[in-house]
This record gives sequence, structure tokens and C-alpha cells, in this order.
Amino acid sequence: MSQTDINIDNGDTSETQAEPESPTIDPRTWVVFIALCLAAFCVNLNVTILSTVLPLISRELNAQYDFIWITASFNIAAAAVQPLFGQAANVLGRRTPMLASLALFTLGSGVCGGSTSIGMLIAGRSIQGAGSGGVMMLLEVITADLFPLRIRAQYFGLVLAFCSLGVTLGPIVGGAVVLQTTWRWVFYLSVPFGGFALVLSVFFLRLKTPQTTWRAKLLRIDFVGNAIFIAATTSLLLGLIEGGQVYPWSSWRVIVPIVLGGIGFAIFIVFEFSPYCKEPTVSPTLFSNRTAATGFVIIFLSCLLLDWVVYFLPYYFQTMKGSTELQSGVEVLPFSIFLVPVAGLNGFLLTKFGRYKPLHWVGFGIAALAFGLFSTMNPETSKVEWVFWQLFASYGLGSLITVILPAIQNSLPEDQVATATGLHAFFRSVGFVWAFTVPSLIFNNQVEVNLDRVITIPSVRAVLVGGKAFNMANSDWFRGLSGTAKAEVLNLFGIAMKRIWYTALAFSLFGFLLVFLEKHIKLREHLDTEFGLEPKKLSNEKETSP
Repeated sequence: MSQTDINIDNGDTSETQAEPESPTIDPRTWVVFIALCLAAFCVNLNVTILSTVLPLISRELNAQYDFIWITASFNIAAAAVQPLFGQAANVLGRRTPMLASLALFTLGSGVCGGSTSIGMLIAGRSIQGAGSGGVMMLLEVITADLFPLRIRAQYFGLVLAFCSLGVTLGPIVGGAVVLQTTWRWVFYLSVPFGGFALVLSVFFLRLKTPQTTWRAKLLRIDFVGNAIFIAATTSLLLGLIEGGQVYPWSSWRVIVPIVLGGIGFAIFIVFEFSPYCKEPTVSPTLFSNRTAATGFVIIFLSCLLLDWVVYFLPYYFQTMKGSTELQSGVEVLPFSIFLVPVAGLNGFLLTKFGRYKPLHWVGFGIAALAFGLFSTMNPETSKVEWVFWQLFASYGLGSLITVILPAIQNSLPEDQVATATGLHAFFRSVGFVWAFTVPSLIFNNQVEVNLDRVITIPSVRAVLVGGKAFNMANSDWFRGLSGTAKAEVLNLFGIAMKRIWYTALAFSLFGFLLVFLEKHIKLREHLDTEFGLEPKKLSNEKETSP
């Protein structure tokens, strides 16, 4: 791959070099692509199905302070394994890691459904998260192997349509399941979907793989670097998530994991640059490129804000509007449904004009507007208002989802697509971790800071302290409040929700400013990969004698 093809860090935005025409897409591509989309639906259904039933699960398993790990364990596991799966895809080919990821996701779903304690549920969510992280990352890598970069965003848009279908149905299915049966079926539902996607992939996911021995392949994997990375990620996120939520920030239980995680990342960076690492998990060139480095930050921000809305819009309806789990799932449909056409539109615009920076600016700008409007919501906010404000948020965040990865991939050579996509998926997963953790910490903190506003019934304050405020949404205790006491609690929750949306607004504005650091680089129109579909075996081939 020549330097003129990728224009890395030279500031050259010229388009004088002619690109070859896009190749004809093999019809077999669609069979593979549909199998991948089914896997995306399966994973994303599970991701959001908890958003309306998390308080219920937390109460039934007596989670108290541990409720945060029901979501956090899933996302930590997904984040920690991303670089490993990215390198495995380069070394082993795409097929084997994808099958392993689907198997892990299905197994984890079964463990979660059969959980008899919060510890077992967290363990199941960790297994499920590792599989989910691999599925979503490899799905993007395989899509990159099947379609040229200039038209790739359109197909990312189709993948997103299946993801969004799962995201959209998740809260509704979760609420409906709780009304009809136990919350365990929230997890059991993923088992047949995951199993079917696994079987379909076994038969149809036939991709090229490096023709070397398994021993030679395994020797190329950076096991030491990945072990350091996974340990550092887990330790750092463990401390950050528990700080202020489970233990005070001054507690050694918070400080020690954070310090060890920071030291672990420093050791990881030193090892990756050292001569002892023959094939780095994370190539230093991924961060020496300004556009790619900026892309990693803005994918973190966009996913942080996306899941921020997914989790806390239903929470607003359950607390401020008194909606049930099912009702709140229906009330957030404007946001979820509109994501698909917006992502498709932006994929088309990227294909048509080949320019990603304006799409990034528009996305963060409109998202900032939406979060500003969300901060004004209260129990009296009309349906017309919250529907249109959800559409603004959906348009802003939907504008970013499918057009960040092509910008990253385009600024790098094709042989770095898998590792770059793995790192992109890592930052996306970390964004999802913080999407629940940060606003829940803000919520509980603001409740305790303003607790003196609850004066009618002093015993109410005891229920809301110690990080327990989040669990009280739509609980029997909350529904049992009336009169002035309920008005005081609603006012307290309203103040906390306002701070949540103010923080999201600040993140959106920061993302808008970061887009100025990106460079415009012409999107490649050719496909150059060694991991595409296996070549067809012609029926008229005849054996020839030597």
C-alpha cells in the first residue's frame, strides 16, 4: 500500500490519484452478511433488554451496592478482550474468533438466566460480555473485508439497522417479559438466538484464513501483552466504577485498583514498544496518525452518549412520569427507531460525497442541542416535547455511529484494519461502561448533596442515602409515597436528572471541538484484503496429470 493511497499524517487532501472502480460484489457476500446481522441483533437485544428491568433484578437479588456490576461486568469484559480478538482475527482469520465469540455469548446468556445469586449473575454477564465484544468487533472487521471503504458506511448502516432493531425491542421485550413471567427469561431469550446465529455461521461463514500451522499462528499472538492489557483494564475500571458508589473515593479499595490499573497500562505500553514483543497487539502507528487517534476518542464519546440516553430516558419516565417498565420501553421508541434511518442517511451521504468531518460536526452539535432540551424535562413535560427532543438526540448520535470507523480505517493501511477495528471496539465498549456508571454516580451524588430538600418525612432520607437512590425508581416504596413527601422526592430526582443531562451536554461540546483535529482524506474505492470470501470452486475444473 503506497503512501499516496492512505495519506497518513501528511495533510494532503488532494484527490488527483485515480482510484479503481469498485469490484462487483459476490452474491455469497449477502448470505454471510445476513448471518452477521442476525448475530448483531442477538447481541444488541440483550444489551438493552435490561434497561427497563434493572431495578427489579437489583431488588430481587438483593444487589444493593452491587447492582451496578450487572451492567458494568458485561461492558468491562467486552472492553478488555477487544485487542485480543483484533489480533486473533489477523493471525487465525476471522471465522474461528467469530465462532468462539458466539459460543461465549450463548453460554453466558444461559448462566445469567439460571443465576441464583448476584455473584453468579455477574459471572454470567462477564462471559456474555466477552462474547458480545468479540461478535460486534469481528462483525465490523468482516464487513470491512467484504466491502470497499467508499461504500462501507452503507453496509455499516444495514448492520446498525439490525443492531437498532435489537436495541429498540430490548426495553419493550424486557418490560413484557417481566409482566408475563420471571426476569430470567430476559436472558434465556438470547440462548436460541445466539445458538441459531452460531449454527448459521458454522455453515456459511467461509472466509480465507492464513495458510500456516496452528503452532505458527499461536506463536504470533501477543499473549503477554494481552494478559497485561486485560488485567490493567479490569483493575482500572474496577476502581473507577466502585469509587463513590460502593466505597468512598478515599478508600484503599478504590485507590489501589486505579493505581494498579494505571501502572498496568504503563507496563503494557513499554512492552508493546520493546523488542520482546514480536507482533504488538496495539501498533504504535495507530496513535501516531492524528485522524485515527481522534477517531478513537470520538467513538468513545459517541457511544458514551448513546447508551447514556438508552439507560436514562427510561429512567426519567419511570421516576418523573411514573411509567411501568413496559410503558417506558414504548416511550423511548422515538429515539430508538429514528437511529436506523439517520444512520442509513449518513452512510449514503458518506458514500455520495466522501466527507466525514461535516457529519461528525453535525452529530455532536445536534446531540448537544438535545441534551440541553433534556435538562428542562420535568413531570409536566408534554408528549410532543419529549418526542421531538428524542428525535433530535437520535439524529445527532445516529449521525456518528456509522461514519467514525470508516474515517479511522481510511487513514490507515488495509493490513491494520483488524487491529484498528479492535481498538475502536475497545474504546466503544469503554464508552458503554461509562454510559451507565457516570450518570448513575452523578444521580446518587446529587441526591445525597440535596437530601436536605426532603423534610416532610425524615425516614425517607434514610432510604435514599448510601448509593441506594437509583434502585428506588418505580419501586413499591416509591409508589407508596404521596402528597408533599412524594413531591419532595420527585423534586430531588429532578435535580439529579438535570445534572445528568448537563454533563452529557458538556461531553457533546467537547466532541464537537475534537472534530477540528481530523484531516480530510479521500475514501478508498478499492478493496485490498487477504481475508475475503473463499474462492469459488468451479464445477468444470478437471484434474490434470503431472
